[in-house]
Parts: sequence; structure tokens; C-alpha cells
Amino acid sequence: MQRADRIGWIEWARALGALGVVLLHVFTSTSLRIMDSISYTRLAAYNAVGIVAGRWAVPAFFMITGYLLLDPAKEVGPKKARKYAMRMVGVLLTFGVFFSLLEEIALCRESGAPLGASVALRAVVDVLTASSWDHLWYVYALAVVYLLVPPIRKISNQLGNRKFALLTTALFVGVLVVPTLLRLWLFLGGSDVYATEDGPIAFVQNVAIGITCFCVGGCMRWTRGNVFAIAVGLLSLLVMLGSSIACTLAKEGDLGFIFLQGSCFACAYALGVLSLLQRVLGPTTVRTNSVVDYLAKDSFGIYLLHPLFVHLILMVFDPLLLPPILFEALLYVAVVAGSIVLTRLLRHVPLLGGLL
Repeated sequence: MQRADRIGWIEWARALGALGVVLLHVFTSTSLRIMDSISYTRLAAYNAVGIVAGRWAVPAFFMITGYLLLDPAKEVGPKKARKYAMRMVGVLLTFGVFFSLLEEIALCRESGAPLGASVALRAVVDVLTASSWDHLWYVYALAVVYLLVPPIRKISNQLGNRKFALLTTALFVGVLVVPTLLRLWLFLGGSDVYATEDGPIAFVQNVAIGITCFCVGGCMRWTRGNVFAIAVGLLSLLVMLGSSIACTLAKEGDLGFIFLQGSCFACAYALGVLSLLQRVLGPTTVRTNSVVDYLAKDSFGIYLLHPLFVHLILMVFDPLLLPPILFEALLYVAVVAGSIVLTRLLRHVPLLGGLL
């Protein structure tokens, strides 16, 4: 989510994307908290809102980065790429270790194991093996994508727009379409395809997803709000909604592989949303000190910090104590507000401030 430009539709996408991710995780975390009591109708509603609001956001963040950093007029050499990547490494070695430390402490309390230096060591190992909190997959993948910006720019310049678009299409099919269809085929055959691979396999998959979306964003530089992309995005949204709601109500699971980050439908939906924003807002800029401006500036911090507030609040409060919708609304407001406040406070902390 590199803020190298003040392009209006990109700032809107950052702001809406950050808010959408929070809403998505509010619903998913709440549903997990009350899984033994939640009705299938309520669960289907949670999934539907989460898909509409948040499933496009992270693929879109990669696309925005590609749009900005594959600009031929922008200089992005190895030194600058390493600087971008090291910022993500810094995030993992600070916030990532902190999150993992919290998780290891919680595991010790659940199992009754004593706390000691080994807890901190396990937290560091978790980060080094990409086994930290789930939402950090984006940070891991982005660090690698940043390092690959110079060679990708070189390939783009050598191939030209048309051939680079063909290469990006091939990447999209190979990295997103084929795995999604394979998982669907396995599901229809009765196999369990919900579990995500851990460790190196998941890391490589996530990097490939990031590279693909990054290249898609680069292609957006000359598509300019393509109507076809918007239509495909809408169709993809309907596929995700229809399959998730139908399978949830039928008690067949929610078909996560249809809407998670590795899904061709989620990434096509992200492209559709960005293309719509690009088409509607055009070259307009965002007014300084507006709500969108502030949210866009805080978007990375909101994304990074919001799970902390979600987990802490759900540890203390039972969602069933309040009527549906009211609890989720209050939780959402608290998480967004807390993430913004903490982001701005941490910006004044040496070392941490530069990471946010």
C-alpha cells in the first residue's frame, strides 16, 4: 500500500479496503467465537457481508502497488526496492514477533505450560517460518514482491503493453484459475479442500498470488476502468456469494477456496472494484485532511493492527449478550477507532513510526 501518489481512486480504494477488511474479520471472528450457537442463516449472512465488503481488498492492495510501481515514469531500482522490502521485514520483526508472542503465551496458558524464554524463542521461530497471524501473509508476500519489482519492470518494458498483458493473463490462469478449478473438482468429488497448506508451500503460493495481482495492477495503467473488467468482477462476486450462501445453508461448509485470496474469483472481483473506482472517479484527487485522506494514510496500520483489537474484545465480551447486528456494529466501530488511534500513537515511537 505504498503511498507514492495522490491518485483519488487509489486513495478511495485504500480507505474502503482497510474498512472492508476490518468488517470481514469482525464477522469471521465473531462467527468462530459463537460457532456452537450460531444459526446457519446468520453464518450465511456473515459470509455474504464479508465477501462483499472485504474479499477484494488484499488482492486490490497488490494491484495498487503494481499500478504505482510499474509506472514507466517512476524510477524503482534495486536500492529503492530493497528499502521497500526491508520495511516489510521490519514490520514482521516487530509487530509480527509481538503478535506471535501473544499467541504463544495464550497457548501456554491453555496447556498449563510454564512461561519462560522458550516462549519468546518460539515466537521468533513462528515469524521466521511464516507461521505468525494469518493476516500477515500479505506482509510476507509483499516483501518478496518488492524485491522483484526491478526485474518485473524490466520484463514489462521489454515486452510492451500487449505482450505483458498476455504474460499477466497466463499468470492469472496458472496461479489462480487452475488451482481454484482443481479445488472445486476435488470438492465435487468429496475430498476435503478446506485446509490450507502450512509452511513453505503456502508461502510460495502467497508470493505467486502477490506477483500475479501486482502484474494485473500494472496492466491497469492502460485499461483505464475497463467495462469488461467491471462486468467480470460483478460476475465473480455473484459466484462467490451464490456458492457460499448455498453451501452454508446446505451445511456443506462455505466453500472457502472460492473466495479466499488464492481464488480467481476474489482477484477478479478486486480488479472489478478497482476498475469501477478508476472509471467513476477518473483523475480526480482526494481533498487533503478529508476522511478518505486520513483513512488512506492509516490504511496499512488499520490492516496490521485491527486483529489485535478484534481478538482482545472477543476474549472479554460474549457476542450473544447483545442482539445480532448491534454487537457487530459496536465491535466494528471499536476496532476501527482503536486501530486508527494506535496507528497514530505508534507513529511517534522511534523505529516503529517509520514502519506505519
